[in-house]
Amino acid sequence: MERHPVEAGVPKDSPVSPSRFVIYTTGLIIWVEEYIPSEGLSFVEHLGWVVTGSDVNLVGTTLERHAAKSIAWASRRGLQFDTPEMQAALCTCRQGHMKHLRPKLTVKIMVGNGFIQFNKQATCWLGVCMDAYLTYKVHHNRCMKKSRAAEARLRTVTKKSGAVPEIVSAVQIACAQAVVLYRSKLWWDPKEVGRRDHLQILLNRQAMSVPGALPITPRGALMRESELTPAPVILDSRHQQFAARLANACSSKLKEVDEDPSSGTPIC
Repeated sequence: MERHPVEAGVPKDSPVSPSRFVIYTTGLIIWVEEYIPSEGLSFVEHLGWVVTGSDVNLVGTTLERHAAKSIAWASRRGLQFDTPEMQAALCTCRQGHMKHLRPKLTVKIMVGNGFIQFNKQATCWLGVCMDAYLTYKVHHNRCMKKSRAAEARLRTVTKKSGAVPEIVSAVQIACAQAVVLYRSKLWWDPKEVGRRDHLQILLNRQAMSVPGALPITPRGALMRESELTPAPVILDSRHQQFAARLANACSSKLKEVDEDPSSGTPIC
């Protein structure tokens, strides 16, 4: 009997791949957290470790221990992590513009037989681009660029098709606004008017794409006739909803701790 090589496995981006990832990595986060104080995050096919510290070298050393523990856990189960695809991102609360206040990103983290460094550019994870100072500037600019392109295409299509104003407004909200407001709860600050004004300019362009609106129409009348909501109202509403959801989650956890103080349930 002749032997023939058989290719086995799940193709990349297969719908089955996330399920297999969860099955094979079940227990990894709990096992590592028992040895090293940290927090593990897992989503679809992504796995991450969140470590806090006052020194960059200390954080890098802790991440090396995470990598070693994870690789050892995987090797005992016949698994292997894709080391070249691993990334390290550093976030700091220091907002100084002077160079000597910025943390050094030259620390090398040993992972397996190689080394990785903290990303000097913004790190994109789960659709959010995070820079070292958590300003989300890169994320906001990318969303604005995509939303402007979507708004321009929609404006061209609606002019050719002659759609009614109600349909045009609904399509603009679903396609253009949904892109620019993605994770706006993270970067919106009522004291920062620059991003609010950028969003309002985009909303004005969306409102002018509604049939019958003129470029010289006052903004108030433009928003009213197009049935679009002004930028400050949208941002404040999303921010308040997010704060209420967090408060509700924290209150439920506090109730669990009151009922069973020895449960070990984390409190917000």
